[in-house]
Amino acid sequence: MTTNRPYCFFSILLIGSIGLLPVLLVATSQGGSALFYVTLLLSVAAISCLSAPPDGSLRGYRTLTICLAVTLVAVLASQATHHFTSGSGSEFERAGRLVLGVLVCLAAFRRLDAGHLRFPVLGFGAASWIATATVAKLAWETGRRPETEEYNAVGYGNLLLLFGVLTLFSLGWRLTKYRRTESVLKVITAIAAFYGFVLTQTRTGWMAVPIFILIGVGLFAHKAGRRKAIAICFVALTIAVGVGASSSALRHRVEMGVNELRKCEIAPLTDSSMCIRLQLWGTAWRMFAESPVFGVGGGKPFAGRLKAEEGRGVSHYVAQNFGEAHSDPLYTLATTGILGGIGLMLAYFAPAWIFFRRLTCEGIEQEYRTAAAMGLAFCLGFAVFGLTELMFRGMRTVSFYAVSVAWLLAVSQAAGIRHRVD
Repeated sequence: MTTNRPYCFFSILLIGSIGLLPVLLVATSQGGSALFYVTLLLSVAAISCLSAPPDGSLRGYRTLTICLAVTLVAVLASQATHHFTSGSGSEFERAGRLVLGVLVCLAAFRRLDAGHLRFPVLGFGAASWIATATVAKLAWETGRRPETEEYNAVGYGNLLLLFGVLTLFSLGWRLTKYRRTESVLKVITAIAAFYGFVLTQTRTGWMAVPIFILIGVGLFAHKAGRRKAIAICFVALTIAVGVGASSSALRHRVEMGVNELRKCEIAPLTDSSMCIRLQLWGTAWRMFAESPVFGVGGGKPFAGRLKAEEGRGVSHYVAQNFGEAHSDPLYTLATTGILGGIGLMLAYFAPAWIFFRRLTCEGIEQEYRTAAAMGLAFCLGFAVFGLTELMFRGMRTVSFYAVSVAWLLAVSQAAGIRHRVD
């Protein structure tokens, strides 16, 4: 890998941008979007100035490119059907950020050294401490569930959990010569992030915990026997559940959720956390059933249809205060139809499949398996989180997903070249 001035310039800026993105995501409301466009411009410049790797920038990623393009085609078809009504611009931008963010950044990141590309994980560690300090301060000061300015408690908690998981998995990377100290700091950071996640009292994020544990076992116990791997998985899950159960506030929210579900059966238009979700999910599904091919359109068309359901499918509070479905798959199906739903699934599972193959292929060095495990956890985490929360409601979160997927594809690329698992 060349170390000339252009390479050093773009390497420092791009690696710094990747690491700074999660920090801005949890510390600011607009910084993530601004940094995304800076990273995109830097990526275009790097592609122009730096030589491509021997196997090409995006060779082996044709299928992934097609899969990502489905989202853009779905938005275009839906908006054209609805004559490009108000709100279409943001829908296009969201899809465009996903496609361009992954492909352009991946082409640029592939021009950088894989060893250098491991350092952005420090940004995820820093974001873990910033987010944990934020929710801890809010929880201690208010005595209530912490609500941040950047995200609601659910979205913030989900991201915090994901940061901790990626930091823990990065134990497979050695970034300094102080291996033991580095490992201890990473473990402490992951514990702090998990503590912050528990403080947010987020219930749905727990659905992803067993998946993260399974991926972790696959990463760290791949040489162990089947029984030992199962035992490790069981112990890790037990510890996680024990930590969660030790939080009286979280236990109260779980009990409250069960009680709310029972009340929803009697009074479905109740303005409670669970009933509101059921109202939104049911209404979004009816919109999809009425317009399964192209959906009803995103933005104002969806909000207008939601208001039209007032008193029938949704309460007055929900009709007037919600313009989304509290679920990425259901919102996508309702607004862009079946093609949009397929596009969203491909955005999750097409890169996840690449990461899975790289993680499970025999003979791959641990540092590349580490990147593959992180990528798999990242994609599946967003897929699970999105079931009950609109994780992609903000442009900055879509941008973060796109750049992070590109980063982890690039840093695990050596595994794909050597073993043909692109």
